[in-house]
Amino acid sequence: MIRMANDNDIDIICKLRILQQKEDWKEEHIDEVSFYDTTKKFLENHLNRDLYIFLNIIDSKIAATCGIQIIEYLPQCNDNSKQGYICDVYTLDKYRRKGLQKNLLNAIVKFLKDNKLYELNLLSDNEKAIDLYEKIGFEHDKLMMRLELFNN
Repeated sequence: MIRMANDNDIDIICKLRILQQKEDWKEEHIDEVSFYDTTKKFLENHLNRDLYIFLNIIDSKIAATCGIQIIEYLPQCNDNSKQGYICDVYTLDKYRRKGLQKNLLNAIVKFLKDNKLYELNLLSDNEKAIDLYEKIGFEHDKLMMRLELFNN
């Protein structure tokens, strides 16, 4: 079952984010208490306002998450200035390779279309995830550039 997260899910989403960060940043030390607190505060301020997290529920437990952050830019003549940015993509290990993220991404695409958003972006260096994103229709953008301010 897929549903949108609500305030009652914040605690478990924070705990899942800690697991996700540990997997993604193996070599980095994570202050779990601080990360939990900052994530909780962020979710309390943004969940279902400009951040929507879709949950895949199996046996009454969250098996996978996939979020969409709505970012509003200065308008251009050919869009409504709002874009979606995929975030918080995570599946518990025992549920991977079962199509949960594909279902969540399809739910997000439908949500964005229903809400008249016309562009969806994401960043990933995970080859397996990139394969899934490409199957859904994502393409690499040659326009995006990035400057890391604290590495220069």
